[in-house]
Amino acid sequence: MTEQQLQALQARLLEEKESIVASNALHEGEEELEELEGVDNHPADQGTELADEYVEQALDEQRDEELEKIDEALAAIEAGTYGTCTQCGESIPYERLEALPTALTCINHAN
Repeated sequence: MTEQQLQALQARLLEEKESIVASNALHEGEEELEELEGVDNHPADQGTELADEYVEQALDEQRDEELEKIDEALAAIEAGTYGTCTQCGESIPYERLEALPTALTCINHAN
């Protein structure tokens, strides 16, 4: 992998991280507003709201997991180990990193 390719992947990771952080901040603001809306709702509406909360909770968890993967990849870039499989030490093909910049393992060791 060239230095230019590495910088492009790092920029992409930082952009994705910024997007997730902004999305989390926006969602937190929406939660504060929703707390006041629960007064005098019909039970069916409350059921719908509860289902929506479960979906949002799952999405929050997914965003948090993705943020953690991005941070791990950025740490690997800083450590100089990015692009090397953490399991076998072989080089991760650039095509894999381009498709999945958070990949820290080769395709043979991917879960």
